[in-house]
Formats: sequence, C-alpha cells, structure tokens
Amino acid sequence: MTLRTRFALLTGSLVLLVVIAVSSGAYIVASRQLRNEVDQALDARVELISRGLASSDQQVGRQRRRRPLSDSLLQAEFDTVSQIINRYGVVVASAGPIELPFTADDEVLLKNKIGYHRSTFTTAQRTYRVLSVPLTNGTVVKVGRDIQDIENAREGMRRWFALIALIGFMSATFLGWLFARRTSKPLEELAFAAESIAATQNLDREIVVSGDSEVRQLTISFNAMLVALRSSLNRQNQLVQDASHELRTPLTSLRANTELLERSSLSDQDRTAILADMRAEVDELADLSSELSALATDHRQAETPKSIDLAELVSDIVARVSRRTTGTIQIQLINPAVLQVRPQQVERAISNLIDNAIKFSPGGENIEVVVDGARVHVRDHGSGITDEDKSHIFDRFYRASATRSLPGSGLGLAIVQQCADDHNAKTFVLDAPTRGAIVGIDFS
Repeated sequence: MTLRTRFALLTGSLVLLVVIAVSSGAYIVASRQLRNEVDQALDARVELISRGLASSDQQVGRQRRRRPLSDSLLQAEFDTVSQIINRYGVVVASAGPIELPFTADDEVLLKNKIGYHRSTFTTAQRTYRVLSVPLTNGTVVKVGRDIQDIENAREGMRRWFALIALIGFMSATFLGWLFARRTSKPLEELAFAAESIAATQNLDREIVVSGDSEVRQLTISFNAMLVALRSSLNRQNQLVQDASHELRTPLTSLRANTELLERSSLSDQDRTAILADMRAEVDELADLSSELSALATDHRQAETPKSIDLAELVSDIVARVSRRTTGTIQIQLINPAVLQVRPQQVERAISNLIDNAIKFSPGGENIEVVVDGARVHVRDHGSGITDEDKSHIFDRFYRASATRSLPGSGLGLAIVQQCADDHNAKTFVLDAPTRGAIVGIDFS
C-alpha cells in the first residue's frame, strides 16, 4: 500500500469517526428530547385521569362499561389511548383507537400498588409509547401515545446520518488522496532519483527542487549531500591519481638501485651511496604514507573536539620541533585563546606550518611563530611565494616550480587546509615585510 493510499484512508477514517460521533450525539439528543416530550404528555394525561377519578362519584367495578367515566376524563385523541384496569386485571374503561395489552409489568403494579412502568408497544403498523401508573384505589391507569411519526423521523435521521457519513468518508478520502499525491510526488521523484544514483553511481545528477517547504528542504539537503559526495569522490580519485604519480618516482628509484646492487663490479663506496639513497627513498615513502593517511582520515569522526589552550599547544610544538632543527624558532603570544578543537589534528597542522617554514629558510635562519588570539601564523625568511603560487600552495601535491628540487610530497599544507575546513577556519598566505612568507590558520 502506497503512502498516498494510507494517508487517504487515514484521513477518510478520521472524518468518518468524527461524523459518526457527531451524528450519534445528535441522534441520541434528538431522540431523547422527543421521547421526553411524549413522556411528559403521558404524565400529564395520567395526572388528569387520577384527579378525575378522585373527584368522580362513579365507582370502578368488575365489569367494563360503555361510558363508565365522564368524557372529560377519557377524551379520545386520535393518537392517544387511555385505559383503566381494575384490581382484577380487567380493562373497565378505554378510549382511543386501539386496545393496549395487559402485561406482566401491569400485574406487578396492581400487586405492589407503587411505582410506574414505561414501555414501547408496536402493532402491525403503529408504535405507541405506554405509561402504566397504579392509583390508590387499587386500579392502574394505562395511557399510550402514537409515536410512529417520531419513529419515522428517527429512521430518517439514521438514513441521513449514514448517508452523510458515507459522503464525508468518500470526500475526505478523495481529498486526502489528492493532497497525499501532491505531497508524495516529490518524495517519489526523490526516491526514484536516489535509486537511479545508487544503480548508476552517477553523482552528477541534481534533483529539481519542488513541493512544500518540508519536501523542498529535503530536496535541497539531498542535493547538498550529492555535492558533498561528488566532492568527496573527486578528492578520492584525485588522491589516488596523485598518490600513484608520487609513488612512482621513489619506487622506480628503489627498483633501479636494487638492480645496481646486483652488479658484482660495484665498489663499496658506490654500494654505500646507493644504500643511503634507498634509505632516503624509504623515508620519503614513509612520510608520504603518513601524510596520505592523515588526508584520508575523517577527523570529524575519529577525534572528539576538546577545549585546549592554544598558547600551551603551540609552545609544546615549538619545543619539540626545536630539538630537531639547527635554526632558532621564536614564539610570540598575544592574548592566546582557548579553543574547542580536535587537538591531534590541529597539532599536526601547526607542526606542518613550522616544518614548511623550516624547509624554506636556508642556512638555518630564524622562524617566527605568532599566536594572536585564535590566529596562528608562521614566518620564514626564504625567497617568498609568488602571487601565482599563493592560490595553489594549499592544494594537494602542489609544488611551486622554484621548490621542486626540495624534499617533500606537497601534502603538508594540504593537511593544514583540511584541518581548517573541518574546523570552519581559514588559511592565509601573506608576503613578509622584508623577505619570506607568512602562512597561517585563523580559527576565529
């Protein structure tokens, strides 16, 4: 069963229940009101007869008389029946179009001489509302009133209410189906698009935004998800291609060196040099593997953000890097902030900024690290970065033409950019006042 069918049936059922509840309430109230009016009329009739018998000089005997009581007491109305039953259960006076039956309830009233009894009596064509009341003289007054018109009205009410309920159910079901169709059509199109994308693996498709606000927002979110998936897939494909390209050079060099080592005429000095080259290539492969792993890791899932003191974190990094470099690293702290970040990822990014500055500072010149609030930048005293290269230095495997001879994989600043993206931060590159470059990340 489709969503629109379920919604339509649910809407129709709810309307049907409401109509049934309202109709039942109206039917019960109307029926009770009409019956109460009849009962009040019967009560008044019994009261009239009771007063007449009390003031009359005629006695109620064993035999039925033609006119045992005055016409003022047993005045016959076209829809009313009046009877007097003596203590022996004999109808001694009657007025009206029919004879009311003597029942077991009437016998109980004659015997106990207290209470009253109401009932409904149906003949072949008419229905009567009947009231039996015992009197103090040992008789029972029994009056009835034709309520066939009321029964007909009640029957008509039942038919009309049933028809209204049916019409309401069908109308609500149809309108609910139309509304559900209008609402579910964009969802069906979205589901079809998702199935098509899953089957074809084509992430270039974009869903047309339509429907109500909620469906529209769902479509926009789905398109945003497709954009993110396309971007992720493109990054993965680019990473694989670039990694394959970058790995080819050291692997080719290692293969060539192993072939050279197989030569029997190779001198010890050449063998030592080749082994040193191989160790350098292995170190380069290890660094490349580590950086590729860092780029491939989703730190948003792998690491939980924590509150850190940026000054303390940067000071620890500078102290650790200073132990493995000959140059001097100066640190300047200006109102350092406390941030909610992923510590390991941020530590790796800042370390890469410092390592990058060391690589481009020939002769062991000083490196300056500045922490200004939530902003960290590192200055080197190298040759600087051209305007053409500034927009690309954070790209993966990008190597400026002037630095391709230097060691490195071109992934260090890409890791910094990834850290910035994961923390909604910004990276920047500036020219130093005299010479060199300023590269940093701003978490504010």
